[in-house]
Amino acid sequence: LWLWPQIVNDDATAAGPSTSTSTVVVPAVPGPAPAQGGAGPAPATGETIPSYSTRCASVFTSSTLSSSAVGSSATSCEFAEEVRASYLRQLVRGAVVSINAYSPVTGRSYTMTCSGNTVVTCTGGNDAVVYLY
Repeated sequence: LWLWPQIVNDDATAAGPSTSTSTVVVPAVPGPAPAQGGAGPAPATGETIPSYSTRCASVFTSSTLSSSAVGSSATSCEFAEEVRASYLRQLVRGAVVSINAYSPVTGRSYTMTCSGNTVVTCTGGNDAVVYLY
């Protein structure tokens, strides 16, 4: 039989239940990457493109989703802009949609699945990731 001594502070237990407060420090999340090639600003809402993405230069103007960014090394800015053009040609917003986009780099068309509101994320093709904002 093993007995472990227990030290009791009678003054602390006599005062009644106690509470303790813990503070959790969460490191700040870095903001979006600096613009490259004249890309537009990040969205003003809580939705943002990931910090690891690479912003692309806009090759055409649009009043909505005026910029694109690539989120994988398998994606080119030329293709991201084609995805943006294809997405804007279809009329559905805020729902999951499939689009076809042509890649000027590979010379092929790819099916991309897109969803989102302020930031639209499109994935598909050969591991392509495109953000429209």
